[in-house]
Amino acid sequence: MFLAQSSNTIESQAPFYKNILEGIIRGEKDVNSESIDNAIKEAKEIANGNKTIFSIDNDSYYLVSTILLNYKAKLIELNKIEISTYQDVLKILK
Repeated sequence: MFLAQSSNTIESQAPFYKNILEGIIRGEKDVNSESIDNAIKEAKEIANGNKTIFSIDNDSYYLVSTILLNYKAKLIELNKIEISTYQDVLKILK
């Protein structure tokens, strides 16, 4: 049942995150931008082995797991979240 639900996740959540990321890249302040930062930070913690994937907040599970699957090597080296980070995550979602 979870796999069936997760296949619909891409169609429903990716556009939401893409819109937020595009706004951040354009310099717009969005109330959800902090959630994006938190998801990136959480993915980095998991990539570095400081947190388990099972402890991901349900609200950002899709985004964190997507970032981990496609961006893990860069997450490990990430020191600061910059516009290029948002651009990379946006590319993953497209």
